[in-house]
This record gives sequence, C-alpha cells and structure tokens, in this order.
Amino acid sequence: MFCPNCGKEIMPGADICFGCGIMINKIMKAPPRHVSVGWWWLGFFFPIVGFILWACLSGNEPEKAKKCGFGALVGAIISVVGLVLLYGLIFVLAFLGSTIYL
Repeated sequence: MFCPNCGKEIMPGADICFGCGIMINKIMKAPPRHVSVGWWWLGFFFPIVGFILWACLSGNEPEKAKKCGFGALVGAIISVVGLVLLYGLIFVLAFLGSTIYL
C-alpha cells in the first residue's frame, strides 16, 4: 500500500505514514492498483526507454518501474541472443559457401 499524500510505501495496517507523517484512515486506504501490461511491452520493444523509465520511476511508482525494467531486460536478452544467432548463421553460410566453390 502507498501513502496517498507522498507516495511512499506503507506497511499494511499502518495508521501513520513514516514518510510524511499523515494519518491514514480506513477511508483513505485505497484498493491495490493494477499496472497495465503496456509498460512491460514498452520496455520489451524499446529496452533503452524501459531502462530509463525503470530508473526514473523506481522511487515513486515501483509497480510501473518493475514492469518497465523486466520488459527491458527480456527485450535486451532476446535482442542479444538473436544477434548472436544471426551472425552465427551468416558465418556458417559464408564458410559453407567458400568451401563448396573451392
């Protein structure tokens, strides 16, 4: 749960926010927010943007930051693996092509 005043994380059942000192009433306690999967896709397709958003949102909106960072990490890993496989395939095809014509 997060403080509606300052946005800091609050322990479940806490009556006072230790970040700003505001009293948390039962009325002010909001249901948990669900972050859309769009943040993950943004990080996946644009890993640099995802890493930047992860760094910027880590303090204020940790759910969005986590989605952006995880999407960026998965996107970066898949990009690197894809490039290694592509260059390996090009190397193998070039090697086979040069040995066939000799």
